Amino acid sequence: MASHYRQMQVATVAGHGAAAFDSASRAVLTLHMHNKAGVKMTMPTGSVRVGDVIRLRFGLGPFSVHGSCDVTEVVDEPRRRGFTYHTRPDHPEEGEESFFVDWVADDSVVVRLHSNSRPRRWFMRLGGPVSRLAQALINRRYLRVVRKIVAAEAPGQ
Repeated sequence: MASHYRQMQVATVAGHGAAAFDSASRAVLTLHMHNKAGVKMTMPTGSVRVGDVIRLRFGLGPFSVHGSCDVTEVVDEPRRRGFTYHTRPDHPEEGEESFFVDWVADDSVVVRLHSNSRPRRWFMRLGGPVSRLAQALINRRYLRVVRKIVAAEAPGQ
């Protein structure tokens, strides 16, 4: 098994101003961004909280990948919101992933995703570069989805 964790960071400007910040934050903290991107995630409440277990499913039927994660951090500040989770033993990857929305000084709303992970299951190790590509594609899909959500909900975006 590979001992090294791989890091991946992606970011996008989702919009500008308070309405965009609220919309993007809601999309991240309610897992709406994930679900709209095709990663079905469930949690015990309507918004992530520290200690929650998030369950996920990605794929179709017998080709679905299942796993769960523990929410280890939630940030709800006037200009920064988001959360971090750590994968549980049933997850195909081992590591952490963070999803944050920052309302920066120039009024831009920036959505940032950061992951630090390595394959845990044989099929993820076997997939090698294909697994990394799939992770990169889903992260980019998350960003595309949150931009669409903000455009639909925040006036003037």
